[in-house]
Amino acid sequence: MRFPAWARALRTTSFCLVGACSLLTACDSSEDPGPGNEPPPDTTPRTLTLLQTSDLHTNIFPWDYFSGKPDAKRGVAKVATLVKQEREKNPDCTLLVDTGDTIQGSPLGTYYALVDNTPQHPMAAAMNEMGYAAMALGNHEFNFGLDVLNKFKNEVNFPLLGANVRNSADGSEAFTPYVIKTVCDVKVGILGLVTPGVTTWERAENIAGLRFDDPLQTAKDYVPRMKEAGADVVVVAIHSGPDRQPTGSASNPESWLADYADDSKWADRGNLPGENQAVQIAQQVPGVDVLLTGHTHQPIPKMLLRNVDGSEVLLTQPNRWGSHLADVQLQVTWDGERWGVNTHDAQLHVVDDTVAADAAVTQSTQVHHDTTVAYVNQKIGTTTGVFPGGFAGRYVDGPLGDLINIVQEQAALEAGFAVDLSLGAIFTNDVSLPEGDVTLRDAYSVYIYDNTLYVMEINGSILRRAVEMNANYFTTIDPANLPPTPAEAKATSPSIADYNWDLYSHIEYGYDLTKPAGSRTTHLRFKGNEVTDDQVFIVAINNYRAGGGGGYSMFKEGRVLWTSADGVRDYVARYLQENQGLSPDAVNTCNFTLGPDLYTPYYAATFGPAKCLTVETVE
Repeated sequence: MRFPAWARALRTTSFCLVGACSLLTACDSSEDPGPGNEPPPDTTPRTLTLLQTSDLHTNIFPWDYFSGKPDAKRGVAKVATLVKQEREKNPDCTLLVDTGDTIQGSPLGTYYALVDNTPQHPMAAAMNEMGYAAMALGNHEFNFGLDVLNKFKNEVNFPLLGANVRNSADGSEAFTPYVIKTVCDVKVGILGLVTPGVTTWERAENIAGLRFDDPLQTAKDYVPRMKEAGADVVVVAIHSGPDRQPTGSASNPESWLADYADDSKWADRGNLPGENQAVQIAQQVPGVDVLLTGHTHQPIPKMLLRNVDGSEVLLTQPNRWGSHLADVQLQVTWDGERWGVNTHDAQLHVVDDTVAADAAVTQSTQVHHDTTVAYVNQKIGTTTGVFPGGFAGRYVDGPLGDLINIVQEQAALEAGFAVDLSLGAIFTNDVSLPEGDVTLRDAYSVYIYDNTLYVMEINGSILRRAVEMNANYFTTIDPANLPPTPAEAKATSPSIADYNWDLYSHIEYGYDLTKPAGSRTTHLRFKGNEVTDDQVFIVAINNYRAGGGGGYSMFKEGRVLWTSADGVRDYVARYLQENQGLSPDAVNTCNFTLGPDLYTPYYAATFGPAKCLTVETVE
């Protein structure tokens, strides 16, 4: 058998049985040998290299399956080239780690989870070729259920780590909690953690028998065990990020070095409780050296945080989709008893058009890629006109938002629930539903996430609070001095993700964006009457929002009546297939207004005049 180059070059040993834990069987880390008393033969200082990927979301090729076009700034195949380059600089002392959200996120992941789950998963093939030491679980690892995840776990030759994922029945470990790897005679402990937001966002049947404990407390429990087991260096690989973001430019590396205690330098991200605890772990868990983070989809070259034990902890994150490779350099020295980190630094290597795709990774996954491209290019329907997406679809009551809500309403009705209203979001900024032939790729582009559909009972108070919070998406607008670009109409402190701006059906509502956040709703009516707090509504809503995702915690006060087995985007594809010749004008119904008008100055020249532009102001 010919081993990959990384296996021949990298001489490591592991103190944890890789893959020893089944999903529902405890893994006892006490089998790890304790620290040795004998000094290594060579105690000269040395440099360890930690390379990290995160939030790959099944992006292997430099290709956007949703647009059907190449994208030179993404892909595991390109990251593999960077990994090889960095390994060559320090071949015996390098570890590669991933921090989750790996098997979901593109049509490639959907196809090999739900359409044909028989072959080896393409991410397993790619990551095995690259020689990962470990991978921390992400919340999206659970999107397709435990059978799909367990199959992937059995296909990779490195452990999936999740110390805070426990078996509900007895609290035992459901996944390998940590691994200790020896490189250059230095024992590096890698603890894996995942955001507990999984329980909010995931369908119950996909995480049956599991619970997700607090990451901070779990780290406090496990780091001392890892030190006792012999770890010289402790790395926390966590699918979670900072709970705040810089008030300045997040793309400026210096902004991430600001004092985290200075509230003027940082803005809250609108997290669920415990969702992003990476900074707190760095600050509050003694013995931690490095935080390799993910989940928040940000390029963070480095943050430097002061631990309660007086040490400085380094934190990094390599953005998403294989757009960056994080590179951590640790200089370690022998103190007479064990190795310890003396100095540290980190940087991000960027994936761009100067980076070639690795031939071995490409070859091992080419069939998977070609199969997926053919799958998404199937024609499924037709339209009579364009359904504008992105900001053009958000800044006016347009046909694409109405289409998503119609799809959700019909799916709920087929399940036996005639809803009063629906809410949905336009996720991306570069996709519209085209005029003419519509492919499966077009349908998936409209709804890129693997959300499922919920039917809930809520009251008018919940609805009113959610509608008002919705307008936090925007900055305060001066009608006489509109922002130069549509993107600049969004709030920046904090920045609100595009998927957290919802478009509603069947209620009449509007916003005055000249008003401050919190007082922008001009009217909220249902069937011509003002909504009252105790009024009861049956709503169609995706699982993320139903669980309070995006900071909409008020929806957790509602009552879930039904959850779908299919994803919303599958309902979108089915609707387009069943309704050939779909007309945007027929779909578009006017029930929402936004003032001042942001559509006409930015998009009327491209898409023509909007159908729904009447504006009401606050009385």
